Amino acid sequence: MRPFFLLFYFFTLYISTWAQTKQQNKSTNASLENLFENVSSISKNEKKLYAESLKQYLEKAKELENTDHLFNAYLLYVYNEKNSETMHMYADSLIYYAKKTGIPLNIIKANQTRSTIYYIQKNYKKSLEYELAILQSIDKIKYAYEYHKTIYNIGLTYFYLQQYQEAFDYFSLARAYFEGSADYNHIMGYHNSARYEALAACYLNKHQFSIELISVARKKLSAIRKEDRALEQAYLDYVYGINLYHLKKFKYSIEILNNTITEISKNEDYANEHNAYYYLGLNYWALDEKEDAVKYFDKINEVFKTKHYSNLEIKNAYNYLTAYYRSLKNEQRELYYTNQFLNVTVFLQNEYKYLSNTLHKQLDIKHLESEKKRLEDSLRLKDVWFKTAFVAGCVVCIIFLLLLISNYRKKKEYLRRYNELSILRKNLRSEEKPLEILSEPATVYLPIPKIAEIETTHSNEIKEKTSDKKTEKGINAASIKTLDEILIHLDSFEENLTFLNSDINLNQLATLWNTNRSYLSTLINQYKGKSFTDYVNQLRIDYLLKNFEENPQWKKYKIAHLSELLGFSSSRSFSNAFLKATGISPSFYIQKLKSEDSED
Repeated sequence: MRPFFLLFYFFTLYISTWAQTKQQNKSTNASLENLFENVSSISKNEKKLYAESLKQYLEKAKELENTDHLFNAYLLYVYNEKNSETMHMYADSLIYYAKKTGIPLNIIKANQTRSTIYYIQKNYKKSLEYELAILQSIDKIKYAYEYHKTIYNIGLTYFYLQQYQEAFDYFSLARAYFEGSADYNHIMGYHNSARYEALAACYLNKHQFSIELISVARKKLSAIRKEDRALEQAYLDYVYGINLYHLKKFKYSIEILNNTITEISKNEDYANEHNAYYYLGLNYWALDEKEDAVKYFDKINEVFKTKHYSNLEIKNAYNYLTAYYRSLKNEQRELYYTNQFLNVTVFLQNEYKYLSNTLHKQLDIKHLESEKKRLEDSLRLKDVWFKTAFVAGCVVCIIFLLLLISNYRKKKEYLRRYNELSILRKNLRSEEKPLEILSEPATVYLPIPKIAEIETTHSNEIKEKTSDKKTEKGINAASIKTLDEILIHLDSFEENLTFLNSDINLNQLATLWNTNRSYLSTLINQYKGKSFTDYVNQLRIDYLLKNFEENPQWKKYKIAHLSELLGFSSSRSFSNAFLKATGISPSFYIQKLKSEDSED
C-alpha cells in the first residue's frame, strides 16, 4: 500500500505543477497579447506614446523569450523607423525570428519587409530580386494576401521606372483581389492599388477609365477609418487633378490640386506633394500665367535643395524655369537654374545606379536606359558649354579691359599731342603770312598738265636762282644746276598746292622735271627728310591744319569730304596720314576744335 500512496502523491504533484505552469503560460501570453493590441491601437501620429508602447512590448517579449511576439515587435519596429540602415538592422532580427518560428507566412512577411526597405532606398534591383523570389516560392492559394501584396509591390517598381503599362497590369491584378474582402488590410490594399492603377492609366492617356476608377474608389471611402479618410480622399483627388490637366481643364485642375496639398503635406509625403506643385505649375503655364507657374516650379527646386529629392517627371520643371528667365533675358537666373538642372541630372543618375544589365531578363528598362543616356549626354554637353563660356567670358573681359585701358591712354596721348601741336601751330602762325584759302573743292584740283605751264612760268626764276647757288663738295656744276632746278620745282609744287591733286605721283613729276624717278626720290628724302608719299601727305595735313585755323567752315566737313578735298584716295588713307603726321586721329582733333569753339 505504501508504494501506491507514494505513486499517487507524485502523480497529484505533477498534475498540480502542470496546471500551474499552463496557467502561468496562459497569463504570460495574455500579457503579451494585451501589449501587442495596445501598440496596434495607438495612432502613429502619436509618435512618443507609440514609441514607448512599442519599446515596452519588445522588452517584454525579450524577457519572456517569446519568438512569435519578438517577430511581431521587430516587424512593427521596421515600419516605425525612418532611417533605412536602422530598418535593415531590425529586418535582420525579423528574418532571424521568422525562421525561428518556422512559420512560412512569417518568412514571406520578413522577405517582403526587406524588399520594401530596398525600395525605400531606391535600390530597385535588390527590391525586385526579393519580390520575384517571393512570387516564385509563395503558395498563391494558401497565402493569397501576401501573393497579391507582392504583385502590388512589383507594380510600384514598374511605376517608378515609368513603365506604366506593366505597372497598370500589376495594379489591376492586385485591385481585383483586394476588392473582394472586407478585411481592413484588404480595404487599404484596394485603395492603394486603385489609386496607382488610376494614375498609371492617366499616364497611358486612359483618362476616362482613370476617372471612373477614382469615382468607384471614392464610394468605398466610408470603409476606411475616420482618421485616415481625409488623406485617402486627398490622394484620389490628386490623381483626379492630374487627369483634369491632361484633359485641358486647367482651372478646375488647379482648384482640385490645391485642395489636396494640406493633407498630403501633413502625411510628410513630399514626393506627391511636389508632384502636385509640378502639375499646378503646368496648369498655370498652360493658362499663360507664367509668373504663378514659376512660383510652383521653384518649389521643385526648393525640395531638391532641402530634401535632396527629385524624379524623372518633376525635373522637367527646370526646362520651364530656364525658358522663363531666358525670355526675360535674365541670364543670371537662367544660369542658376541651368546649374541646378545639372545637379539634379547628376542626382538622378545616381538614383538609377542600381539598375544594371543584370535586371534586363526580369525587367524592361529600355525607357530608363534611353533617359539615362540623354541625361549623360546633356550633362557632358552642358559641362563643356559652361567651361567654354567661362573661359571665353574671361578672355572677352580681359580684352575689353585692355581696350578700355588702351583707349584711355590713347585719348590721354591724343590730348597731350593736341596741346603740343596747338602751341606749335600758334608759333608758326606768328611767323607766317596768312594762307590763301580755297573755299570750294573745285579750286583745289589742279590737273597734272598744268604743272608744265607752271614750269614755263617760272623758268626765268629758276635760272636766276641757279646762278646764286654755291658749288657743294663732291658735286659738279651740272649736278648742282639739276639739284637747284628740282628744289625750285618743289617750292613751286608747294606754293601752287599741286600736292592736292589726287593723281600726283613720283613718276609723273620725274618726267615733268626732266629727271629720273630714283634721283628725285633720293633728293626728296635728303632735303625734305621724308619719302615722297610722306612728304606729300605732310603738305596736305599742314594745309588742312591752316584751313582749320583760318576757315571755320572746314571744321564742319565730314572725314570723307576732307579726304577728297586734300587729294587722298580714301578716308582710311587720310586718317592714317593725319595720325602719322600729328599723332592724333582726325576725328579727335576736329572734336577738340569744336569743343574749344563752344567754350569761347
